[in-house]
Amino acid sequence: MIFSGKAGLGILFLSLIFFNTVLAQESVSLLDWYREFPRKMEDQTIDQFLVNNENAILSAIEVQDDSARVFLLLEAGMMQADKAFNYELAMDSYLRAMALADSSRVQSGQIFSYLLIARVFKEVGNPEKSLQFLEKASAISNLLKDTSITALILNESGNVHVMANQLDDARKDYEQVLQLMDQLYDPVAKAEALSNLANLYAKENDYNRALDFHKQALSIWRQQRNRLEEANSLNVIGDLYSLMKNDERAYANYKAALEVNLSIDNKEGIAEAYNSIGVYYFNQEKYRESLANLELALSAGRSAQSKNTLRKSYEYLSNSLKESGDFRRALEYKELLMAMNDFILKEENDQKLLDMQSQYALEEKEQALTKLENIRVQREQELAEQKRIQLYLYGILLLAGIILVLIIYLYLSKQKSNKQLQLINARIEEQNIQLQNLNNTKDKFFSIISHDLKGPLNSLTSFSGLLINHFDALSKDDIQKLAKDLDKSLKNLFVLLNNLLEWARSQTGNIDFTRETINIQDVLQQNKELLDAQAAGKSITLLYENTEPLWVEANKPSVNTVVRNLLSNAIKFTPVNGVIKLSATSNNHEVIVSISDTGLGMSKKVIDKLFRLDAKHTTPGTQNEQGTGLGLILCKDFIEKNGGRIWVESEEGKGSVFSFSLSASAKQDVSA
Repeated sequence: MIFSGKAGLGILFLSLIFFNTVLAQESVSLLDWYREFPRKMEDQTIDQFLVNNENAILSAIEVQDDSARVFLLLEAGMMQADKAFNYELAMDSYLRAMALADSSRVQSGQIFSYLLIARVFKEVGNPEKSLQFLEKASAISNLLKDTSITALILNESGNVHVMANQLDDARKDYEQVLQLMDQLYDPVAKAEALSNLANLYAKENDYNRALDFHKQALSIWRQQRNRLEEANSLNVIGDLYSLMKNDERAYANYKAALEVNLSIDNKEGIAEAYNSIGVYYFNQEKYRESLANLELALSAGRSAQSKNTLRKSYEYLSNSLKESGDFRRALEYKELLMAMNDFILKEENDQKLLDMQSQYALEEKEQALTKLENIRVQREQELAEQKRIQLYLYGILLLAGIILVLIIYLYLSKQKSNKQLQLINARIEEQNIQLQNLNNTKDKFFSIISHDLKGPLNSLTSFSGLLINHFDALSKDDIQKLAKDLDKSLKNLFVLLNNLLEWARSQTGNIDFTRETINIQDVLQQNKELLDAQAAGKSITLLYENTEPLWVEANKPSVNTVVRNLLSNAIKFTPVNGVIKLSATSNNHEVIVSISDTGLGMSKKVIDKLFRLDAKHTTPGTQNEQGTGLGLILCKDFIEKNGGRIWVESEEGKGSVFSFSLSASAKQDVSA
């Protein structure tokens, strides 16, 4: 709403009177204000809202309406946090609201100030701080015996506990909300608690209980005629049936969710429902029906600008087209999927950086919070002092007792503040170290890219220039030689990019290193067969005697990458007619894997530079094959994340032996 002229000021004044009347009513009105405000924000731009909000605050000051001022400040903070994602400015508004609520004794304002500050800390990934402020909000709510607001706080507390992976604490919060419904029925709070409990049980693979709670929540949303939440519940129920392998029931719920979303024109929900139906048909191998629904999902997803639904559409469109034999379009959607994944990954990395910056900014705001707490304590002290003066006539002994209590209280408060300050300083120091390490890793990574990408790209440029400018002068043999050189450069560039991407993913924590029991003999055999042709090209003999199974606890994809890199390196540095031998032996509680060659060997000076990013070393192979220097660094990183170690033994002119260790499986110990 935009105010202008005398008519606008009149409307604004009436709005303030109405707002003050609402705040004087039951707490359910405050809940409606809190829950409905995000929808109100959608109708205004940030600038429009903030101008109107500031005018309303000025009018509230003129009529000395502190309650209205508190909640107008909270609205400004919510706009900054939820729409502009500016948590620092949001915190400024919340702090002003909290100070005013404290000084004017607006306890409902204190509750929502703490609640919204908790939301900020949750958004920047600090669940510990979030829970602290939720406890403060809960304490005031309990004093007021406000059941509905207590239920709201408990639902939020449960969500933060889930974020901190404290599932048992989250379950207690949600169950407590359901118990409170015996005192005061709040259908929205109950439905949210039921949905949250259902999600917990789904997380624990208890799909039957999750299904039961989601159906109870769905019943409430239908009673409340909340079509958006009804559609969301139907879609989640469909997902549960899909996990339970009940495809027909899953399909029925997806169709119901689609009908509801279409009725309210919820583009994101429409895209999600069409995606789910498309996946259902894909699993049924009905690719024509799958494509039809996925294309509708893609159209709705683009209208909603929903990256996750677009990603799912691209993925299954590519898969369906591939199965239908339309490989060209399948590849197009595959490329779109890869581009979307890269875009989402970049956004996530940017958001992590922004959250880190926000955390540093919020730490400064915590000083303001401490000051507000001190002001509150000081105000309480002043009130206590007045009471002491009034009670002075009742006895000096009582006055001495009160003074003694105050001294002890101040001493303990100071001790507590000092401890908190030490903890905060320690946390800041730790975060600074982590940030420095991340920055160093980034610098090393970009130095590798800038150095190693130049060689293959310069070669490609030179070869293509020769073909373009001297094609008529080149013989067929010259062109064939250039084609082979181009092929070598492209393969080298591919290996470089693959290793760079694998190493970058491992550094950013995007690779799952979950371990499983695997037979290392199978891994060696598969990689030998994979690289037999490459070895044959140099007349190199690959020797491997597949003996009894050797079981290890490791992440199979990462171990495959290590074996493939080490075996490729051995082929690269072994001359024509050489021999490479693969072996694996059990040693106590670990398995040692070795790859030996009859290649060039290395000096001790060269060995000392291996496995180090700060001293990256690369040497051309026996046929002038180019390397990146990153392969061995990647191997070391992957082996260490599997709990093992890697080393090399070598002598110039006599070949090298690269070895790494992995933890033997309990299955291996039993069989031994």
